[in-house]
Parts: sequence; structure tokens; C-alpha cells
Amino acid sequence: VDAARAARPPSTFPSPRTPSLRAPMAPVSYTLEDHGITTCGGVDIQGACAGKKSTLMLAPEGECPDPADADHVVRIPIASDFKQNPVALATRLFAALDAMPKPMVVACKSGRRAAIVATAWIAARNGGDGDAAVAALEAAGHADTVDKKHWVRGAVAGATVALTHPLIFRQLFEKESSTYTYLLGDATTGACILIDPVVETVDRDLEVVARAVTADGKAGLSLEAGVNTHCHADHITGTAALKERVPGCRSIISQASGAKADEHLKPGDRVRFGARYIEALPTPGHTDGCMSFVLDDRSRVFTGDALLIGGCGRTDFQQGSAPTLYKSVTTQLFTLPPDTVVCPAHDYAGRSTSSVLEERLENPRLGAKKTEAEFAEIMKNLNLAYPKKIDVAVPANLLCGYPDEASWKPAAKV
Repeated sequence: VDAARAARPPSTFPSPRTPSLRAPMAPVSYTLEDHGITTCGGVDIQGACAGKKSTLMLAPEGECPDPADADHVVRIPIASDFKQNPVALATRLFAALDAMPKPMVVACKSGRRAAIVATAWIAARNGGDGDAAVAALEAAGHADTVDKKHWVRGAVAGATVALTHPLIFRQLFEKESSTYTYLLGDATTGACILIDPVVETVDRDLEVVARAVTADGKAGLSLEAGVNTHCHADHITGTAALKERVPGCRSIISQASGAKADEHLKPGDRVRFGARYIEALPTPGHTDGCMSFVLDDRSRVFTGDALLIGGCGRTDFQQGSAPTLYKSVTTQLFTLPPDTVVCPAHDYAGRSTSSVLEERLENPRLGAKKTEAEFAEIMKNLNLAYPKKIDVAVPANLLCGYPDEASWKPAAKV
């Protein structure tokens, strides 16, 4: 490995580069009528459709019948509870809105689903600003739950930046601690990050970074940061080693972790790599500093130890709390779209990923509508052994992988 690395040109491990920024877009109107759309609830549909060229019905037929004498009616039923609506459904909805003649009506039982879908479509077709779409829906009283906001942001990003800046994704495994490290890269700009790197596999990770190919056919990504979901107890993070090897690479962890790092995250903060980002979701309970990271298009969520495949992290050390973890998973992770892929920090049975829907329905500790009391009882009776590396790993990880305070250094400026 060392000989191969020495034979490569210096550009094999490039320093982080600044991604090109999109030109500022003209302000977008989120007044639906400006785009030829009227939304309505079922009781108003007959009058609303008068004089319109088409109607998109979002409610099942039994809930909201077709309007009488309406032209060009398309029905694509979606759930009023957006936790049940896959983000992938937006492709079909947006295609229908593109094709249907205007002026048109988008209808459901209350009008709320109609407003959410139409507003997301406007954002997707006018620059891809999911945050602006959510703000417009909040102002109108439609984005009143977190699942609706996730769906809108995911639908808009999936129809825009996910297409123009495809994701480079690698799941890497460290066998001693059964830890997954994730490489996320922007295939257009070449910027990338690593989530939960392990010190013993830093050489391997950098090889993968060097071999990954961008959309223009060039090998080698620009590693911008090593991100930790929490202060691990079963292995030493590789972020310090990455910083030593890659000029400008930053260490990132939650502010609540108490660990030293170049950047500390609060809930809702975003870590950008090129035109893509992951968003920090607070998921304490395994430790008080745990964070999960959801990808901009809501296609994947990196759950650390908060949610595992068919399980979760223990809650009996490092400020662990079963009630806190239950709240984190049920309010932060189970509110994501059902097709969001769950990418955990560990698996001990040869599995790689799951989905939010699978875990919501089948997780034996947290799924199938388990109550908080039931979950707490399960966790109390696990009787797990003391982590064998905790006394070495935690002190090092509080310094993001450096052996002592004197060794810690900020990311080099490039």
C-alpha cells in the first residue's frame, strides 16, 4: 500500500477545493395562482374546477370523488400522514403537474396535501430551494409537522441537486468493532466527507477516496471532513489521522458531545460537500451527544448507534437514557419518509442497510408501536458486557482521535 501510494502523483489525495456556486436565482413566487394552480378541499371542488383545464386528485376516490363535468382528471392518491408517503412518489406527482394543462386544480379532502405537493413542485421547477418551499408552507399553516417538511425537502432535492450532482456513496466495514464508515461525495465537484472513520482503516478509506471517479471521469475526490455521529466507546475515530494526512480536512462532531473538534454541530446544522449536504438531527440517548445525519434528498439517514438494523445502541453508560433514546428515534428518525435508507454505525449479523419503514414496523425494541415503558424495560434487561475498549476509546475520541491534549491541532489552512 505504501509503495503504491508513493508511486502516485500528489494529486491522488487532493486538498479540499471550493465548489462552484450556482448563479443566484430570481425570486420565486409561491403564490400558486401565479403558476396556474388552484388548490381546494373536497367540499369546494365542484366550484373550483369550473373553467379549469385539468384536475389532479390526491385523495382516494372514496374520500373525495371526481368533480362532475371536469376535464382531464388524474388521480394519484397520497396519504395525509406524510410519514407514509415515499419521497420517490414525487417523481410521478411532478411529472403529472408538468404535463397537465393549466390553469388547473389540485385537490384533496382538506386542500393541505394539494398545497404541499404544488408548492414542492414550484420549488423543484424554479431553482430547487426546498427551504423556501417549507417556509412558504409554514407561513400558510400547511407544514405543521416534521414529516411534511422532510418530504418537501427530499422531493425538491431529489428532483434537482440529486440529478445534477449525483451522489458517490461507499459503505466500508471495520471488522473488529463491526463499524461502518461511509464515504459521501458530490460526483460533479469531487468534494467528499467520511462519516464515522476508524483509525485502523484510515489507509483503506483514503485508498477508496483516491480511487473514486467523478462524473467527468477523473479519479480522486477532495476529502473535506471526517464527521462523527457521537463519541464512540468501541473504537478510536480516524479523524485525527485523516487530518494529519489530508491538509484542510476538518473534524466535526456535535456540540453536545463535549469532544474537541474543528467544528461543532447544533441540531439543524448542515455539513456541505460540494452542492450536497447532510443535516444534523439530534438523537441523544445512547450518549447525550449523538447525532444522526439525513442526506439532503432524504434518500439516506446515517443513524450512528441511535438506530441499528433490528436494534439500537445501549443506554447504560455515557449519559445513556432509554426514555431519551425512545423520544429521539420516534420523533427524529421514524418521522422520515418510509423509503429513507437507514445506514447504521454498526451491524453484527452481516446486514448492511434497512429502511425507516422496516424499522418502524419491525424493530424488536422500538418498532411495531412499542411504548416508551416497553422500550425501557427491554433496555433494562439487556445485561450487556462492559465495552472492552471504552477506557481507551472515549478519552481519545473526546479529542477526535488524538492521544492527548498536547497533540491536538486544528485543521491546516489550505
